[in-house]
Amino acid sequence: MHPVLFYIGSVPVHSYYVLWTAGLWIALFWTRSRAERRYFVDPDDLHHVLIWSFIAMLLGARIGGYFDNWSIYAQDPSRIWRIWEGGMSSIPAAISCGLTGIWLCRRKGIDVWRLAEAASVPTMACIAIGRWGCFLNGCCHGITTSCPLAVKFPRLSIPVHPTQLYYSFGALAIAMLLWAIERRIGAGDRKTPVAILWPLLMILYGAERFFVDILRDGDRILDFKVGQGLGFFVALAGFLWLFRSISVMYIHSRSQKG
Repeated sequence: MHPVLFYIGSVPVHSYYVLWTAGLWIALFWTRSRAERRYFVDPDDLHHVLIWSFIAMLLGARIGGYFDNWSIYAQDPSRIWRIWEGGMSSIPAAISCGLTGIWLCRRKGIDVWRLAEAASVPTMACIAIGRWGCFLNGCCHGITTSCPLAVKFPRLSIPVHPTQLYYSFGALAIAMLLWAIERRIGAGDRKTPVAILWPLLMILYGAERFFVDILRDGDRILDFKVGQGLGFFVALAGFLWLFRSISVMYIHSRSQKG
């Protein structure tokens, strides 16, 4: 575990902050590039949507992190401002970012499906990178285990599941799958203008959070982690969205044949 990567003078540079910041900025600029070049979104309108969605994502991440570790923050509320200690939650971040993005897209007249598809692969890449910051920081770890994958963090005296790496490699696998599907079905030039990648992301990442969080340490509400409950509903919403997209594609194909 390396919570501090290096020092600039006497100022510590925290691995959690560096890796999550890197992941977020990569996702932001990659989404912008994909939206403009592959999904043909107007750059001027896109800039406004991305900036405010990014801010909403940060707020959602912090609020979600509070509920993941509410007992710690209840004892010392000032710790909520110490972002270098961890305490960010990816699913609340994605929900707040997504809802803000949908609202702003409608106001700007941007097709929601275009921006959602453009953001799909970068979002998973962000999580794949950022979770290594959790691992180096020693936060978001799992429960005690004796399995071969167990890891001992310096501040813990027992081996635990490296749930941070489960999240990371799972997100990487999802990103690669979405990338492969996009290459097959096309991007902004699709015959039927519907979202496929983002609903799949919701299903797969929601399922990943539901099952991996079984192994995660931390506070629970009614025996469930916050990420588990949100993951279930995100996956369900993804199924409904994907079903709608497939239905629209089917109707469109039938009308073309008719």
